[in-house]
Amino acid sequence: MAAIFTGVTFLAIVFFVPETRYDRDFSQSFGASLPTPSTRSASEDDESRYTPVEEKTTNHTANGTQPVPPYEQQQPPQLPKKTRLQDMHLFSGRSPTSLTTLFLRPFPLIAYPAVIFAFLAYAASLAWVVAVNILNSFVLEAPPYNWGAAQDGLINIAGLIGNLIGALSGGWLVDRYCDWRTRRTAGVFRPESRLFLLVVPLVAVPAGCVLFGFGVQDRLGWASLFVAYGAISVGLCAVSFLVRSSFLVSSPSTAPVFPLFLTPSFQQVPTITMTYVSDCYLPVAADALLLINGLKNIVAFGFLYGVVPWVTEDGYIDSFGTQAGVFAAVLLLGALPLWWAGDRVRHASAAWRIVFV
Repeated sequence: MAAIFTGVTFLAIVFFVPETRYDRDFSQSFGASLPTPSTRSASEDDESRYTPVEEKTTNHTANGTQPVPPYEQQQPPQLPKKTRLQDMHLFSGRSPTSLTTLFLRPFPLIAYPAVIFAFLAYAASLAWVVAVNILNSFVLEAPPYNWGAAQDGLINIAGLIGNLIGALSGGWLVDRYCDWRTRRTAGVFRPESRLFLLVVPLVAVPAGCVLFGFGVQDRLGWASLFVAYGAISVGLCAVSFLVRSSFLVSSPSTAPVFPLFLTPSFQQVPTITMTYVSDCYLPVAADALLLINGLKNIVAFGFLYGVVPWVTEDGYIDSFGTQAGVFAAVLLLGALPLWWAGDRVRHASAAWRIVFV
């Protein structure tokens, strides 16, 4: 299934996403023959200031030449429009930055406090969802539940409900709250306003972890496990039908031409933290979001190999109780300092020259 979806995505990019890199040296394309204010002489300026437009446009007709439009009415030539086939070329012939630089450029951004917080919060959210996905088959397909694989998959309904709640509170509700805070501060927007709504996953995710641990250990009803997974899923969603990225919204010209219903989105914790990073460091938002996504995937990949031995050795209550504590600590220790001193941190870190050109 992963290979199929990856293949479809690749073909969609090849056939529907145009190449946007081109030579932006306008001096060689526009206005080479047009006079500019700096090249026009003072006498020409004085003459144009007092000569009527009608006279300037017809003063050459006596010599048999065609009327010359005034300088103000001349239009610069336009670049020829590319054909559809030219737009679809895989390579435009230009590489503004070497591939080595493009690969290394995001890594220094880990020095930004907002990037560190977003990475840790995203990684914790993803790891706890991965834990339930790995362990639920061991739990629900064993006594006392004895479910089959088809019944076991129904737990994802609870995860979907949690994702939708996270989408609402992490997207629409955060936007409305930020609008309200901006109006109360005379139109001054603080990116730290987004962090306040982290209180929702701060309550839901640890509660879901604790409930899942006790539900498995004490063999509670299946409904408790479903509710627990739904609460954990409030903090994270794999894919939804919403686009929640201020980087794309504030830079529509750079947004990919791609069907919106196939565009992935991040819910609640990732939505709030990654949008906060975009608000703080918009010029390098693309590199910052790339770094956050890459690092959290490394954490989730490693967690796949550690969660089963961890639960086997310590039990569900201790392991999931620890997960609840780690998640709460990451959010509190990361969000509270940024909420209190985020503006000063942003202004100070804006002067750091840590990005490869």
